[in-house]
Amino acid sequence: MKKKDEINNFHHLIRGIILIGFMLFLFKLLLTGNITLLIAPKMIRFIYFTIFVLLTLGVLLIIRGTSDQKHPHHCDCEGDHAYPTSLGKSLFLYLLFIIPITTGFLFANNVLDSSVAMNRTIKIGASSHDVNQNKAVKNKTKSEQPKSTSVTDNNSLLVNNKNNLDDPPEPLTETQYNKLKRDMLQTKNINFNDRSYVPMMTIIQDNLQSMIGKTVSTKGFVYREKNFMQNQIIIARFGISCCVADATVFGIMAKGDVAALPKDKWVQVSGTIDQTKYDGGTIPFIKIKKISIIAPPKQPYVFDVGVKIE
Repeated sequence: MKKKDEINNFHHLIRGIILIGFMLFLFKLLLTGNITLLIAPKMIRFIYFTIFVLLTLGVLLIIRGTSDQKHPHHCDCEGDHAYPTSLGKSLFLYLLFIIPITTGFLFANNVLDSSVAMNRTIKIGASSHDVNQNKAVKNKTKSEQPKSTSVTDNNSLLVNNKNNLDDPPEPLTETQYNKLKRDMLQTKNINFNDRSYVPMMTIIQDNLQSMIGKTVSTKGFVYREKNFMQNQIIIARFGISCCVADATVFGIMAKGDVAALPKDKWVQVSGTIDQTKYDGGTIPFIKIKKISIIAPPKQPYVFDVGVKIE
């Protein structure tokens, strides 16, 4: 009986350590800010809760595993909750959890690129977007398309171009969205802003005739569809609503001397807006005046936070 108690205590100890390991991994992602490479900032509150739960359960299991007191090992239900009966089974079970924790600490986070984009629908431009038709916060649906954000003056909304844990992007109100639209229609120069990239792309698409001829500046990675001509690329960004599993590729077509640009290179593009036919629809594109290769940003993703009714 004593040996069985020792075995059970060992399993409690190992499971407690594994839970603490997961907690430390999440804590590391929070400290480095890399958590936003995996989930949208609006989901981070749940990570804090998860860390608390993992820490609590892990500590309780470790205390139980190192205690000399006898504890009941059955919950008096009809299910079988027996621990692994052999060393091989124990190793197999716990390695399923230990390996992901170890690799999470040892290897860098992978950023989504063209190899992922080619297997997903590319949203070039944006579909119609009416903030007055929604009764709640707008989330991307299959029919929704990217929205773009520009900053026209120092008093414009969303002049902050950061995506960090201390200042996560918030849903736009109808008033903010309509002001953003007015600013974009009135200005001659549109600069895409990471914090409001998705809503602004939509404004350009919905008001394309009024946008033609305006100067635009944006950045993203180079992506090409198989049927593109040599002078065509997409300046692409991955947009996240919840986590990387639901990441959608947003972008705007650009035309110019781009044949030599390799895929996945990050570029800063300036040019004028025009329209073209693509895949049965009319979309905006940028006539490139200036293009330069840049370093990938620390936060490569944009976040679709939607528009809320006031």
